[in-house]
Amino acid sequence: MEVQRLQELLWLFSKLQSNRVALVGGNHTAARFCTR
Repeated sequence: MEVQRLQELLWLFSKLQSNRVALVGGNHTAARFCTR
C-alpha cells in the first residue's frame, strides 16, 4: 500500500518537474523551489 502511494507521488512529482522545466528555465525553477 505505502509503496504504491510513494510511486504515485514520485510519478506526479517528476511529471510536474518536467512540465515546470519545459515552461520556465531551469534556474528560475530552482529559485522558485527555494523561495517556496
